[in-house]
Amino acid sequence: MSKYIDNLDYIIKRSFEETIEYFNKNGIKVEDDLELKILESIRSLIQKYGKDNVNKKDVGIYDSETKKIYIIKKPIRKFLDRVLINMNEIPINTIFTISNHKVLWPVYKDDDDIKNIIKKTAVEPVVIHEIGHVALRSIGSNDEWKASFVEYLVYFYKNELYKYPEVYKIMEKNIKRCEKFIREKNPSPYSLGYCFANDIIYAYENILNKDKQSPKLNIKSMIEKLKYFSEDDGIKITEMFNALLKDYVNIKNRLNIKANMLIYLLEKLLI
Repeated sequence: MSKYIDNLDYIIKRSFEETIEYFNKNGIKVEDDLELKILESIRSLIQKYGKDNVNKKDVGIYDSETKKIYIIKKPIRKFLDRVLINMNEIPINTIFTISNHKVLWPVYKDDDDIKNIIKKTAVEPVVIHEIGHVALRSIGSNDEWKASFVEYLVYFYKNELYKYPEVYKIMEKNIKRCEKFIREKNPSPYSLGYCFANDIIYAYENILNKDKQSPKLNIKSMIEKLKYFSEDDGIKITEMFNALLKDYVNIKNRLNIKANMLIYLLEKLLI
C-alpha cells in the first residue's frame, strides 16, 4: 500500500476499483458502467430523492436507475474518529479488531501506517456493501441483510484472512456475540448479515478446510444461493448454525484444556 494514502477520496476510489476487480475475478457480475460519486454529506441526496427515501445515517447508497454508487464521507470520518480516539485501547498485533455494528472485524496489520490501515478498513466494507447490492440485483435478489452478508464475506476473502489462525479466535468471539443479536425480535440487518457470514466462514474454513492457504468456500456460489433465502430464513439458519458452532467451540476448548493437562502430567511423569 502506498505511503501516500492519506486522502479519503483516494482510498474510496481505490477500494471501488479493487472491489469491482475482485468481484469480476470471481465471476460475479457487476455492471460495466457503474459510476462512483463521493459526497461530503448526505444532504444533497436528501434534496434529490426526498427525506422519506433517504436515511440520513446512510454511509453509502446505490441508485439502480442511474447506476451510481454514492459514498458519504462525513459518517466515515465520524467512525474513524471513534476508532482512532480509542486506538490506545486496541492491542495492535499482526491481527487486531474493529467493532462494526457490535460484530468484530479482523484487521491484518502489515508494515504500513496503522492509521491508514484503519482508514482502509473503515472505507472498504462500505464500498463492498454497495457493490454487493449491484451483484445481488443481477441475480434477482436484494436486501440489506444480504448485502451485509456479502460485505463481510468479500472483505474476509479479499484480504485473505482465512490464512491466519488468530482470526478464528476472533470469529469464536463473534459466535458468542451473535447469539444475542439473532435472538432479538427485530435484529439489525447489518448484524444479521455479518453474523451469518461469520458463522458460515468459520464452518467452511476452520472446521472443513485442512489447507488454510487456499479457501474452501466458493464466493460466487455462496452469493448466488442467497436468492433462495428470505430474511426469516437467514435468521433461522444463522440461529441454527450459531447454536451448533457454539457447542463445537465449547467442546473444542474443553478438549484442548484436557489435552494440555495430559501433556503437563506426562511431562512431569517423564522427567
